[in-house]
Amino acid sequence: MATVETSKEVTVDGLRHPVGDQPSNVYWKRRVAVLAGVVVAVLLVWWILSSLTGGSASPGTAKSPGPTVSPSTSPSSTLALDRACTDADVEVTTGPKDAGFGTNEMPTFDVTVTSVGSSACMVDPKATSTIVIASGNDTWFDSSTCKDYAVFDAEKFLIQPGDKHELTASWNRGRGDKGCSADLQPATKGYFWVTTTVGGVSADKLQFHIG
Repeated sequence: MATVETSKEVTVDGLRHPVGDQPSNVYWKRRVAVLAGVVVAVLLVWWILSSLTGGSASPGTAKSPGPTVSPSTSPSSTLALDRACTDADVEVTTGPKDAGFGTNEMPTFDVTVTSVGSSACMVDPKATSTIVIASGNDTWFDSSTCKDYAVFDAEKFLIQPGDKHELTASWNRGRGDKGCSADLQPATKGYFWVTTTVGGVSADKLQFHIG
């Protein structure tokens, strides 16, 4: 047992007072350099592991993913598909230009609805749509005075920005309230003006003639 204690004392003493042909400070410098190299190696290994795990705050701790953010939909970014078109959304034109009809022919007109807005909207040809016939300052016929006069035989439709939609309007050649029923008073020969309105949006008047 005494021999073991003597060996421990020699070892500890050798660490405290290194023995060799060099000065003791040389051995201490070597030990410090070795210790510094070990510390650098440990730090390098930690840095590599940290990079592989996504930059975790401490070795062996994986970086937790951030919260998932779902894009919110604001009411202003969602447009109702049943939004009615206004005169800011569509333009209405009537043709053909300088149309002529025979004395026994029912005048029909090509009505084009063109989208000029930035979003889609609904057009209802059966709602607030009219046809007005005039001769000079004299209004011959106005479909808005009739209860069930169908200007357009078409269902409502969705129109996208830049699109066009073709409709056909007709006039039964009736005059005044006689144009609302089958008891017609046929228009005479001459030049007339037609103004069509689709869903509350009016076209410019167009001249045509009969006979």
